[in-house]
Amino acid sequence: MSALTVAVPAQNTVQRGVIDAYNATRRYLIRGKRQPDIIFGSVLFPVVFVVLFGYVFGSSITVPGGNYHSYLMSGLFAQSTLFASANVAVAVATDMNEGVIDRFKTLPIARSSILIGRAISTMILGLPALAVMIVCALLVGWRPENGIFDAFLGFLLIELFAFALCWLGILVGLVAKSSQSADVLINIPVFLLGFISNVFVDTSKMPVWLRVFANWNPVSSVVAAGRSLFGNTIGPPPTGVWSLEHPEITTIGLAVIIIAIFVPLCVRRYSRTSR
Repeated sequence: MSALTVAVPAQNTVQRGVIDAYNATRRYLIRGKRQPDIIFGSVLFPVVFVVLFGYVFGSSITVPGGNYHSYLMSGLFAQSTLFASANVAVAVATDMNEGVIDRFKTLPIARSSILIGRAISTMILGLPALAVMIVCALLVGWRPENGIFDAFLGFLLIELFAFALCWLGILVGLVAKSSQSADVLINIPVFLLGFISNVFVDTSKMPVWLRVFANWNPVSSVVAAGRSLFGNTIGPPPTGVWSLEHPEITTIGLAVIIIAIFVPLCVRRYSRTSR
């Protein structure tokens, strides 16, 4: 009887938490639909990157095999995970400074549900931008050479890593004093990880000290995993770099580690912070 008495409340707590997370996700999605300018900007941004790096800078960049557009697009798919973390950091900091989070704390809901709803809604609202990027990629000549199933696995792996990085963005948003400071704080790692990597150029052409950072950059692993599954790999991976020799396993492992570390940190910071 005592065991049954303990199990039922635990089950009810989990069920209530799932419902709270669903309601929070739904709220953020409805709010996102009422901000078409933000959605338009997120959709337009990938097009700008494709044109800028594919045709302006790409005209002077060569890669083994010569198909720079295929090489670039696989990298841009992975780099989009960084911009998702930047968007969520600014959004959370804005909610904190407008008192939205404080109002949520007065409600009888699970503390983690608001953060989970924010992370999931960010992923869903980012799907139109991903769809536009895929269309742009097909227009410039990118093709999933390994078939639709492997391409689906590649995008699934990229989205998993994007979800993990959303929690990094949430933590920055909770720590930052304002939306402006959140934008500055999150963009420092976003640009360093995004540009010092194999997204745009072959790392073998970098100086040795910079090449080490680029090869072991987690974004480089995600890019390598995408290129492997899309069939866009050009040349063998760097010798002795385990993360690039086994990019799929590395990406999954990194995503799990980031989620396991940052979700508790975000929930604890959220519970203790008020403005």
